[in-house]
Amino acid sequence: MLALVLAPVALSAAYSMFIAKPRYSAEARFSVRASSSAGPLAGGAASLFSTGGNPGVAAGFVDGWAVSDFLASRDCMRQLEERIGLRHRLTLNSLDLPNRLPSNASEDDLYRAYRSSVKVSYNIMEQVDVMQVSAYSPADAELISEALIDLAQNFVQRMDEKGVTDALKVSRQAVALAQKEAQSARAALTKWRIVNQNLDPAANATMLLNLSAQLETELNTAQINLDKIRALGNPQHPMLAPAAAQVQALTERLAQTRERINGKGKTQASQLGDYESLKNAEAFADANLTATQQSYQQAFTDTLKLQRYLTVITRPLPTDRPTSPNTPLLLLEAFAVGLALALSVRVAMSIGREFFNG
Repeated sequence: MLALVLAPVALSAAYSMFIAKPRYSAEARFSVRASSSAGPLAGGAASLFSTGGNPGVAAGFVDGWAVSDFLASRDCMRQLEERIGLRHRLTLNSLDLPNRLPSNASEDDLYRAYRSSVKVSYNIMEQVDVMQVSAYSPADAELISEALIDLAQNFVQRMDEKGVTDALKVSRQAVALAQKEAQSARAALTKWRIVNQNLDPAANATMLLNLSAQLETELNTAQINLDKIRALGNPQHPMLAPAAAQVQALTERLAQTRERINGKGKTQASQLGDYESLKNAEAFADANLTATQQSYQQAFTDTLKLQRYLTVITRPLPTDRPTSPNTPLLLLEAFAVGLALALSVRVAMSIGREFFNG
């Protein structure tokens, strides 16, 4: 029974001292935050699923999980391999016992070794990502941890670029369309002025209306003067002919002026209708362009709140002593296994004696 108890302990001690390669660990803690300041909790469990761009105590929940999933992905492993030569850090050399990754290992084997060496967990309550990296030397543990933090920062930056691009895409399209419509409206108005040789029909119409009112006033005065002369009853009065001629001239001039305003054909009234339509279209296009530009500026300001950044809380500092294998814990577990094995053999022997004796 004593041999059964001590055998697992002896095997574990031999493995820990002669077979297992010491591993050193480095822990880093970081968090993904948004540019906007976090406000009070909006209420309910729904706020727990808000993104890093939304205010609240649980802001960044999704972003923290995204970074954690990225660090555990094969894509991150490949980028790490390109940056620091991960395979070289985990492969076998002539001085090591065969507990490292073989130099001709496949990518799947490298990924399994990577997952066993890098552990990332997300603390929901603190909204902090905790990364544990174990390697065969303190320098490798620190190097891998620093490289992974850089990759996580690049990943957060790419998330920002995609979010900002998507948020501003519709606003940019609206501004471009509004600019095109404004340019078309101005071009149509300019073309009309060139064809009709009229810079401002509204000003011309105002001028003609003022002229018509002035002529009408002068015509009334001249008509009154003519009536006074006729009232004298002298057909040979020297002022009768000039007064009548003045009334006739003013009447014709007033008729011509009114004809220019609202007569037939190409008059100021018809031109003014076309001009006002084009002018209103230009004003609407300019107002729409101003509104879309303001909306774009507001969207750009809002996208600043979507921007995230990775804050490193604790830098990865490797341990001076190996953290694996944990010899005391391994011996304790082996001792427990030995006790369980001895107990099982003892129970089996008791049952066997009772069976044969019976």
